[in-house]
Amino acid sequence: MKGGDIKVELKKLIFNRMKKLSLLVLLALTLGLKGQKGKTFPQMVGINLNDKIINLPFNNGKFTVIAIAYNKQAEDELKKWLNPLYNLFMKKDKGGSTFDMAEIYDVNFVFIPMISGFKKIVEDFKKGTDKEFWPYIMDTEKTDIKAIQKQLQIEDNKIPYFYVLDKSDIIIEALNGKYAEEKMDLLEEAVD
Repeated sequence: MKGGDIKVELKKLIFNRMKKLSLLVLLALTLGLKGQKGKTFPQMVGINLNDKIINLPFNNGKFTVIAIAYNKQAEDELKKWLNPLYNLFMKKDKGGSTFDMAEIYDVNFVFIPMISGFKKIVEDFKKGTDKEFWPYIMDTEKTDIKAIQKQLQIEDNKIPYFYVLDKSDIIIEALNGKYAEEKMDLLEEAVD
């Protein structure tokens, strides 16, 4: 082999190992959440940004997708998921395109910024959030955040968490962390 060929082969080898390592890291991050699968999602009561009461789980025979942030850092990361999740799972008014993926997925959807003092910043939050999202954002003012974290086995409150509940409100998928297409695919597969 020539020196150039060795460099190319070495780069391929390094790339393949990095790819495998990335997959292992993604798998390790989600393994901690696997223990939640098969359990009923904890009950929460809150109010959306339109001042309507929300009870979780919904108990209405539909799949449910829940996204939770436990602090400001996690909320910032959660916002990166907002548009992809909205576009995939939330039904829009018919003003736009004629084909809406949300028509395929008839699911409940809710974003939960479980941030202490959220009530104090809700008006600023509303100013920075499109009104279309308001019905899907839940303030859990009277919910015991620590108890929910314990029930859901949350170890790192600096990252967002995502859950898919089946029609009986059982957790069938649990993911966390930064946005990735692969993670969106897992959420979508769970409601198929």
